[in-house]
Amino acid sequence: MITNRNLVTSLNDNLRELNIEFIDCPDIIQKQVMLKKMKKGCFIFLKDFVNIDLIQRDFVSPLLTMDCSALSEKNITEYLPALNNSVCYDINSVVTSVLEGKTVFLIDESNFAIVCDMVEIEKRSITEPEGEKNVRGSHDGFIESLSINITLLRRKIKSNRLKFKYIVLGNITNQSLVISYIDGIANRKIINDLYNKISNIKIDGLLSIGHIEELIVDSKYALFPQYITTERTDKVIGALLEGKVAVLLDGTPFALIAPTSFFSFFQAPDDYSSNWIPTTLVRSVRFFSFITTLTLPGLYVSITAFQYYLIPLNILVQLGRSRSTVAFPPQVEALLMEFTIQMLKEASIRLPTYIGTTVGVVGGIIIGQAAVSAGIVSNLFIIIVGIMAIASYTTPNYEFGISMIVIRLGILLMASVFGIVGMITCFSLLLMHLLSLDSLGQPYLMPMMPLKLNGIKDTIIRAPLQLMKRRSNISKPIRKWRGSKNE
Repeated sequence: MITNRNLVTSLNDNLRELNIEFIDCPDIIQKQVMLKKMKKGCFIFLKDFVNIDLIQRDFVSPLLTMDCSALSEKNITEYLPALNNSVCYDINSVVTSVLEGKTVFLIDESNFAIVCDMVEIEKRSITEPEGEKNVRGSHDGFIESLSINITLLRRKIKSNRLKFKYIVLGNITNQSLVISYIDGIANRKIINDLYNKISNIKIDGLLSIGHIEELIVDSKYALFPQYITTERTDKVIGALLEGKVAVLLDGTPFALIAPTSFFSFFQAPDDYSSNWIPTTLVRSVRFFSFITTLTLPGLYVSITAFQYYLIPLNILVQLGRSRSTVAFPPQVEALLMEFTIQMLKEASIRLPTYIGTTVGVVGGIIIGQAAVSAGIVSNLFIIIVGIMAIASYTTPNYEFGISMIVIRLGILLMASVFGIVGMITCFSLLLMHLLSLDSLGQPYLMPMMPLKLNGIKDTIIRAPLQLMKRRSNISKPIRKWRGSKNE
């Protein structure tokens, strides 16, 4: 750990201390120069982190031409044309500034350093997120640069009430994180609770926003995500206007939204760009697809292995014919196909796009047909697996979809042993689990449990915007009415 040592008036002594800190760091450049009246100076910066042209014009040239004997920490801003200049007085601040990509200038016979922030890092262009497609909404998404992500939010919320609370995390990586909220709408207690949770994180470094999510959740063993993860700027802006808060981490294009509820995972930005009647239908399709993908495999196993008398006779005859050539019992058949589906899904994600699509489609058809011909699975179960797979992709949130896999497997195992009774038991335990969860202190099943009639307008249904003048109570907003209505 770097100790807090003050800079001294000797340039050589300061450089000697810095060289100890920067040992085996070939990307850190030190350029010593001679100023007027033969006074020595040294520029220190990270290679390929600064805009050389701007640094040369607005920082280096003025320093080389001015009389540095009259330069002090009080009048530094008067001599240099660049706006983002500052002064530091200790070795620790110099090291931190250099590693952040800033340019530091040390002068002999001065016990302070001049810092100029003109960072220029190569970054990818702003494009639509691949995993969260949109039809009628905006097509821009976050990137890995925190400053650019803040600019994207500021571009669409042109108000001084949009606030950002900065936190530096990672004992080694020293990554910047911001908590974004709209002052006057977001609940101050929720903001402070989240700030305290994140500030108490002690870790060497954070590879993704998922690290933050896992370290601050209240229920460590929850099956469902307690925060919404998104790359979409419009989704974050919509959440901020609802009184929620967003967490942005430098180095990752994802943002966390909190607090959230179970029903938020069935909502998409497109829902607010279309008429409310078809939108309500689409949301209902997503919800019933969620129920379908959880119950269909377990229901098949329960009926074929235990409660076959629950289905009509004509369907039972067809089911018997379909299973007459299958060598395995329904439990083994279902587990084999579940494993195969997940294997194909994982392969299609990890492989390049043009190969993954081919593997997913061709592999599914060939394996399915071969499995039926070999008597491993029945024709009916291939149809069930196809419906289940399609239904699982209707959920707009990736993390929520992964949770569905775990729950579906648990229901399938219980149905394999206890039939319908096992499925009913699983759904009862699932409901109890949902009731026990919360997101930043807010009930996970709100507005259904506890019942808030106003919030139901934007759950599985989407009421007309004219009827949604009042903000949802999920985030406990200070200003409960949208628009100019006084409270």
